[in-house]
Amino acid sequence: MISQSQIEFMQTFSELGALTRRDITQGMKLARYKKKAQSMLKKDPVSANTLLGLLACLEHDIEGMHEYHKKAIAQTESCFSLIYYAVSLDKSCLWSESARFALLALDYDPANLKILEAIIKLAPLTGRYSLLKRILPQWQQASNGVQHPCHCDYEIVIDLLAKHGLLEKDVKPLVAGIGEALSETNIILQNFRYDIVTRRYGAPFIHFRFAIPDEFVASYYEDLVNARLAANACHPRLFDAFSFSVENATVYQLYDCMDKELEESADAIRIPDPDKMKLIAELIEGVEF
Repeated sequence: MISQSQIEFMQTFSELGALTRRDITQGMKLARYKKKAQSMLKKDPVSANTLLGLLACLEHDIEGMHEYHKKAIAQTESCFSLIYYAVSLDKSCLWSESARFALLALDYDPANLKILEAIIKLAPLTGRYSLLKRILPQWQQASNGVQHPCHCDYEIVIDLLAKHGLLEKDVKPLVAGIGEALSETNIILQNFRYDIVTRRYGAPFIHFRFAIPDEFVASYYEDLVNARLAANACHPRLFDAFSFSVENATVYQLYDCMDKELEESADAIRIPDPDKMKLIAELIEGVEF
């Protein structure tokens, strides 16, 4: 049964979802939420410390985030305390740790489709595509036999890696490097997806797409990630099999709309919203292709 404090927590969590950056200077903005968390400490220390952990995450205080969430789990290890630790870790681009705590939360609620969906989305960001092989049947069972749209991805990716002479373990330095670079910045990712890109000549490759808020310069963050990856030791053929881009949310959404239009009807594609096209032109002005 959900307590009143947990309801208050989830309302606050929804409000905090509008934030687009993690910034230590946000203390003034978040003071009201901290006061609410402090008032909850006596009656519900789990919800209070979970909220304080999320607030620390949003202030880019990674050490504080770990401390508060671990206090909540020490009070009561539950689906609630574990999954919201996973959320804070995900917002901090600590994807492998996030997946670990999401899996622990799933043990408490094995048929929870939201948790299953979160793990399926996190799996590629951990480099553990084999996690999909484990979770997708569980998702299908919880969905009354309906297959997930990604139900073939594990086999496709393993075959793709083999064509490039790579193993699953070779992927981990790439996604770890991307996460490390982004975790040191103050942005909160808006979305993420990956596409299998086929080529007429040569093996297919995987393209990661990361969406960030429109007020940030995507190319700046892309350069930061490139610099981190260049400093990491990776398999020499890794970048034949993987590429990535950092995109502003509007561009990301436009591509998604175009993809959906193509899927629905190749003969009747609607013209994109002129205002969005104007915004995209402003975003990419001066960018070399």
